[in-house]
Amino acid sequence: MKNRRTTPEDRLRQRAREHAARLRDGDDPVEFWAAFCTQVLAEDDEAAPSGDDCPPDPRASRLHTLFLSLHTPVLLLNADFEVEVMNPAAVELTGAGDLEGWCRGEHAPVPLAELAPWLARALEAEGLGEGVEACKLDVPVARRHGERHFNVSVSPTADFSDRQDGYAVVLDDITARAREERELARERNRAAHYLDVVGAMVFTLDAAGRIDMVNRTACRVLGHAEGDLLGRDWVDTLVPLPDRDEIRDCLYLVLSGQAGGEDERTFRVLTREGSERTVQWQSQLLTTGGGLPVGMLVSGTDVTEQRAIEEALAKKELWLRSTFVGLGEAVLILTPGMEILDANPAAEAMFQKTQAELAGLPVGDLHVSANHYDDFLARSRAAFEAGERALFELPLKRRNGEIFPADQSVSLIKGDDGSTLGVVNVIRDISDRKNAEADLKRSEEKFRRIFETIEEGYMVTDLAGTVLMVNPATCRLLQFEESELVGRNIDTVYRRPDDSESLRESLFARGAVRGLQLTAKRKDGATIVIEANAHRVLNHQDEPVAMEGTFRDITRRMEAEKVLRESEKQYRAFFENNHAIMLLTDPKSERIIDANPAAEDFYGYPIEVMKTMNLSQINALDRDEMFAEMRRSMDEGRAYFILRHRLANGEIRNVEVYSGPIMVQGSQRLYSVIHDVTKRIELEREMKLLATTDALTGANNRHQFFALGAVEVQRAKRYALPLTVLMLDIDYFKSINDTYGHAAGDLVLKALSASVSATLRASDIFGRLGGEEFAVILPQTDIDEGAEAAERLRETLAGLAVEVGDESITFTVSMGVTRICAGDKTVEDVLNRADEALYKAKRMGRNRVVRG
Repeated sequence: MKNRRTTPEDRLRQRAREHAARLRDGDDPVEFWAAFCTQVLAEDDEAAPSGDDCPPDPRASRLHTLFLSLHTPVLLLNADFEVEVMNPAAVELTGAGDLEGWCRGEHAPVPLAELAPWLARALEAEGLGEGVEACKLDVPVARRHGERHFNVSVSPTADFSDRQDGYAVVLDDITARAREERELARERNRAAHYLDVVGAMVFTLDAAGRIDMVNRTACRVLGHAEGDLLGRDWVDTLVPLPDRDEIRDCLYLVLSGQAGGEDERTFRVLTREGSERTVQWQSQLLTTGGGLPVGMLVSGTDVTEQRAIEEALAKKELWLRSTFVGLGEAVLILTPGMEILDANPAAEAMFQKTQAELAGLPVGDLHVSANHYDDFLARSRAAFEAGERALFELPLKRRNGEIFPADQSVSLIKGDDGSTLGVVNVIRDISDRKNAEADLKRSEEKFRRIFETIEEGYMVTDLAGTVLMVNPATCRLLQFEESELVGRNIDTVYRRPDDSESLRESLFARGAVRGLQLTAKRKDGATIVIEANAHRVLNHQDEPVAMEGTFRDITRRMEAEKVLRESEKQYRAFFENNHAIMLLTDPKSERIIDANPAAEDFYGYPIEVMKTMNLSQINALDRDEMFAEMRRSMDEGRAYFILRHRLANGEIRNVEVYSGPIMVQGSQRLYSVIHDVTKRIELEREMKLLATTDALTGANNRHQFFALGAVEVQRAKRYALPLTVLMLDIDYFKSINDTYGHAAGDLVLKALSASVSATLRASDIFGRLGGEEFAVILPQTDIDEGAEAAERLRETLAGLAVEVGDESITFTVSMGVTRICAGDKTVEDVLNRADEALYKAKRMGRNRVVRG
C-alpha cells in the first residue's frame, strides 16, 4: 500500500501531542501552550523563504490546526464577555451546536452566561473585568456523569494595535487530579486519625533529627501544641540535658543503619512543664525506594505509671514476704507432691521444728494419723475440682506429740498457663477457740439469765405491730405484766400516734433504726421518753417476718442534759472572762473550736481567725519533737507539756500547756490552759549553762565532765565498745603566769580550750578538771586511734600562738592516753591511769604523748 504523505498539519498535531505529554500538575495551561506557540512561530520564521515569490504564511493555518486539536477547552471572549470562538473541546463541554461555525469563528457571539453559566458566575465572583484582567481559579462543574473539576486560566487578548479586546479562557480538566487529591487527603486523614487514636506517641524525624510530624497522643502526654514541636530538634526539645549525648549516639546508630532493624530503648523525656516521664521508645529507619535514609519513625509508650507499678509490686512482694514471715498464723508452702517447700516462723513455733527440719518434710508427717492425712487429701482434692479453696477443721500434732485442733485453709498456686505450681496450707491453732466454745456452751444459761436481767427493754412484734415477746425490763419500764403486753398492739404504748408511724416508715425504708427518741405512756398514765433501736427480722429468704428492738428510759438523761446546757452557759462566762490563755480544740482534727480574749491578746490573731486555724499553725514543734516531749512528760510524771508556739508576728514563745477532756454540747473537746514560760526557761537554760560549764574556758566543768563520762563508760561496758581517755596539762604554765601575768595565762587557757573544741568530734567530751589540767573522752575509739588523735592535738597546740600586747606566747602540752579495761567500774578508774601516763610524760621531758 502506498504511504500517505505527511502534511505540515500532521506534523504540528504530532508535536502538540508530544508537548501535551509534558504537562504536569500545577503548570499554568495558558503559559504552557503560549510557550509552545512561541516556539512554533520562531521555527517557522527561521524556515520561511525570503523574497516576493514566497507562498502565503503557513503560521496562521498551523496555529488554527493546533487550536482545533487541543483536548483542553479554550474559549475566546470579547470585551462584553461574549463567546466568539471555541475549539471542539469547549463546544463539547458547553453543549453548544454548530461545531464548524464555532471553530471557524463564523458563529454569532453568544453571552458566556448562556453557554456556561457556571463559568460566568465563577469569573464574576473573581471580579474579572472590574479591576481584575487575569486570574486563575478552580471551578467544579456538575455534569450528567458526575462532578468535574477545571483549572480555569483567564488572560487578556489584544488586537493588532495591542489594545485589549477580550479574554482567552483555558479550562484544564483536573477531575482526575482532584479525585486523586481527595483520595490522598482521605488516606492522609485516615493515617492521621490512626496515629491520633493509637495510645503510643509517634514522631517522624528528618535526617537531621528535626520533628516533621507528631501525633495528638504525644502532644497530650508531653503538654506541647503541635506547632510548638514541628521543625524543632527532637533531642534538644524533649530529652533532659544529662541524657542528650547518649540519645544522639543512639539516633546516629539508627540513621546510619548500625542499629540492626528496630531499636528499642527506655529513657526519660521532659514535658512542657519540665516534669519527667519515662518512655519506652522504638525507632525505625525510614528510607527511599533506593535504600537511602531520609529520616526515622520514633514511637513511644509512656511507662511512667507502669514503672511506678513495678516498683510498687516489688515493694508489695517485699511486704508479702514480710507478712509471710510476720504472720501470726502458720503458713506452709507445699510442692504439688505435698512436700513442704517453705514455712514461716509461726509454723516453726506451732510444730516445734526449725525451718531446716520442715523443708522437704512430707506434710503427712504433721498429721495425727494416715487416716487423717487421707481425709486432708480427699477434702483438698474435692475443693480443687470445684475450683474452690478447701476450708475444714482437722487436728495436727507437734514435735512433742501434743495433738491440737486446727482450722486449715488449702488453696492451689496457679501459673499464668494454668498449671499447678504448688499448694498453700494456712493453719490456725484453734485450741483457745475450742476452749472458749466449751466455756460458752457451759455459760449459755448464765447469759440467758443476764438477758432477762438487763436494764434495757426488749420487744418482738409481728409486722402489724402485735407484741409477741417481751423481757422483764420491758414490763418494769412500762409497769405492765407480761400477759398484759403480749398480744397487745404496740401502738397503744406510744403517747403520740405519729411516733408509731415514724418508727415503721424508718424501719421499712432503712431496715434498721438507731437512737430514735419516742414518747411512751406507762400503765399509770405517766409519760416517759425512750430511746429505741430496732430492725426487721428476716427469714431464710430475706423476707421480713417480724420486728424486734430494744429501748431504754432516757427521761432522766433528758433532764440532765437540760441542766448541762445551763452549766455550759456558766462555762462560757468563765472561759471568756478568764485572764489565762485558753483554747478549746477538737482532739481528732486539732482544729481550734474556740479561744478566749486572753488567747487573742497573746497570739495576736482575732478570735474569729483563730477559729479557722489548726493547732499545727501555732505549734512550732514538728511531729517527732512533739512525741519526744510527750514521752518526757510521761517519764517525769508531769501534768503538762512544754511546747513552742508561734505568734502572729512570727515570734516563738515557750509555753506550758495544761490540757484535759471536756464535753461541750454533747461533743468531746480538749480544753487547754496555756502559760507563757519563755523567760523562765531562758533563765533555767542560763543557770544550767553556769552549772555545767567552766566560766573561763567554756569547756565542761569538772562535775559535768564526770557526769557525762560516767554515761559513756557504762555504755562502753554494756555494749563492749572501745573508749579512750586523754589527760593533758600545759607545760610550764606557772612560768607563763609569772612572766606575762595571770591575765595572759587566762588567754592561754581560753585559746587551748577553743582549739581543742574545734579539733574534736561532736560526740567527744572535753572538760577542764582544774588549773591548767584538761581531759578528753573519745567514745568508740580504740587506743591506737586515741594515741593518733592525741598526737595531732599536741602538734596543733604546739603551733598555736597567743598574742598578748606586743608579745606572742607559745606553749606545749604533755598528754597521757589510756583505754577502758574490763576491771574499770567508774570514769575515775580510767582517768587515774591517764593521769599516771601524763606525769610519766612530764618526767620524760614534757611535750609528748605517753600511753598508760
